[in-house]
Amino acid sequence: MNKEQFLEEMIEGLQTEDEITMDTILEDLEERDSLSIMSTMAFLDKSFGVKTNMADYEAMTTIGDIAEKAGV
Repeated sequence: MNKEQFLEEMIEGLQTEDEITMDTILEDLEERDSLSIMSTMAFLDKSFGVKTNMADYEAMTTIGDIAEKAGV
């Protein structure tokens, strides 16, 4: 999966119509809530085999941090 595909999947998972980039700050996303975090956790596990937990998300500040965790 390339970065463009990753961003498309993140847009779908976050259920946002806003444009996001690797530099998008997670706290700035209106749609970011516990459900979107759970969706992202499932996406990383299913698509990349990466297990994450809430502590991981507390340490991540941007979409790029999530991509880095996924190895994108």
